[in-house]
Amino acid sequence: MDSGGFVTARDRQDESECSKRQKCSQGEEDRISNLPDFIIGHILTFLRFKDAIRTSVLSQRWIYMWTYITKLGLHDGVYQINKTTFINFVCRMLLHLNASNINEFHLILEEKYDPYIIGQLISLVSNKKIKVISLRSINECSISCYPIFKCQSLEKLELAMGHSIIQFPSFVCLSSLTALYLVAIRNPMKITCYSSNQSKELTLKFPVLRDYISCDCIWLDVKRVTIDAPLLEKVIIDRQWDYSSNVSHAEIEIRASYVTNYLYRSYVSSETTLLDAAHVAEASIYLSDDSKNLAPMEHYLADISAFGMLSNLCISYFVTIENLLCLLLKSPCLETLVLKYPIYSAKKPLKFAIVPECFLSTLKVVRFAKFAGGQQEFSFAKFVMEKSQVLESISFSCYKLRGAKMKKVKKKIFSVKRSCNIEFSDHLDT
Repeated sequence: MDSGGFVTARDRQDESECSKRQKCSQGEEDRISNLPDFIIGHILTFLRFKDAIRTSVLSQRWIYMWTYITKLGLHDGVYQINKTTFINFVCRMLLHLNASNINEFHLILEEKYDPYIIGQLISLVSNKKIKVISLRSINECSISCYPIFKCQSLEKLELAMGHSIIQFPSFVCLSSLTALYLVAIRNPMKITCYSSNQSKELTLKFPVLRDYISCDCIWLDVKRVTIDAPLLEKVIIDRQWDYSSNVSHAEIEIRASYVTNYLYRSYVSSETTLLDAAHVAEASIYLSDDSKNLAPMEHYLADISAFGMLSNLCISYFVTIENLLCLLLKSPCLETLVLKYPIYSAKKPLKFAIVPECFLSTLKVVRFAKFAGGQQEFSFAKFVMEKSQVLESISFSCYKLRGAKMKKVKKKIFSVKRSCNIEFSDHLDT
């Protein structure tokens, strides 16, 4: 507009461009709002649940769009409301959801709840053709898993409980499950069986299971557990608690012929784990191994089948030389051996009657990550260097060895007849 108040051509052009921008903006809004409900629901899934609900104020069209989300993540510690209000809120949300399928349901509980109420929540979710269920409870939360194990669409199940009792049916078959994580929080999680069968035997059939993790789980009053998972690739059994006060006599058989990654960490317990280890390529074993428990430990190792394809073995805790040799005799293709703690013998004199097959053809690298320089350790290191025909490197990260002691140890090591490289370093805690 010029100084005389007349509209110029330039003004008309600016107004035209502004109008175009407004129409374009409105068009973008319409483009999103005109998307099918299930697509908008999928987009809202990437927001926090509270934020997804808040989109209902955007327009009339968006009032119920949040009901089409396909992923729910709820944490009672976030909402700052009492237990009853929280449970009522979760129930209303689940009942109002329009999505025929819920891909994921994650529930984190800090308070202690009535097991019946938690069971009702799980039933509501299981009826939505759920693919992922993750239930975490810091406090005791004993539940029945019957509704979960009826859900054939389930692909991943994570139960992380503190000081809880979880009830399994005597027979479970989940045709789509690829990952099963049973994890205790703070205290061991006890798993039992509700069945009229007095033998208390569990059969868990998972045709496409790939990952199985069990951390501090006790099979309570269960005689036998059979996990039938022909495609299982990764197994982690982690028992960091001393189960002397929580005795379990269960025999756990994992029917899986193609496990390639195996981690076992445990105190000695009365449980027996049977696994076909023929195809395991990498294993990390952490055992609470002392002279008092030597007999049951040897019994456990005797039950392990040969690691026919194991190439990397990491021993992540103290272990006797006898039990280490037992593992080596079962590992004919081993290429790398890592000992993270000093090794020792519970028997005297120390004898090396049999040379493991891997010493003759495959073992190339041996690492003592915390070498204390004791006579028994040295004897084993000497045995390795003298008998390993293809050994390329042996390394010693010396633990608490300084000055004259270090020189003495080095002199003894270098005096051994060998054809491999020897490396020394000071131990550094990581």
